[in-house]
Amino acid sequence: MESDVFARSFDDSSCSASEKRNRLIAAVQAHRRYTDDAVNGRGVDRHLLGLKMIAAERGIPLPELYKDPAFGKSCHWRLSTSQVPAKQELVMCFGPVVPDGYGVCYNPLERKMLFALSAFRSCPSTDASRLSDSLRRSLNDMITLFPNTAKL
Repeated sequence: MESDVFARSFDDSSCSASEKRNRLIAAVQAHRRYTDDAVNGRGVDRHLLGLKMIAAERGIPLPELYKDPAFGKSCHWRLSTSQVPAKQELVMCFGPVVPDGYGVCYNPLERKMLFALSAFRSCPSTDASRLSDSLRRSLNDMITLFPNTAKL
C-alpha cells in the first residue's frame, strides 16, 4: 500500500527527499482513487454492508461472516475521518465512532487545511490534544519535502 511505503520511508535516512516526495505523491494519488471508489459505491466494504442491510430488511439471521471476531475487529474504526470541503473557513466536527477512537474532520482550502479533532475524555488511551500536536508535527515534517511551501 502506497501510504505504508511512504510512512516507512519517511524516517529512513537512506531515502532521499526526492524519493520521499514521490512516495508521498503516490500515496495521495492512491488515496484519491480509494476515495473516488468509495464515493461511487465501489468501497471495499459496500457489498458487506449491502448484505447486512438485506438480512435486516428481510428479518433473516446474519451470515456467519458477521459473527467472526476478525470481522468485528475490521469494523472497529479507531480513526474515523471525513473531508468536509467548503470554500469558507468552516470547520465541522464529529465524535469518534468507537469509545477508544478519534474523530478527524478536515476542510482543505486553497492555502491551508482546517482540522477538528475529537476523542472521548473518558478513554485513558486517547488524547485529542496529543493527536493535534502529532498531526501538526507530521504535516510540518512532510512540508519540508516541498521547499517552496510555507510551514503550518
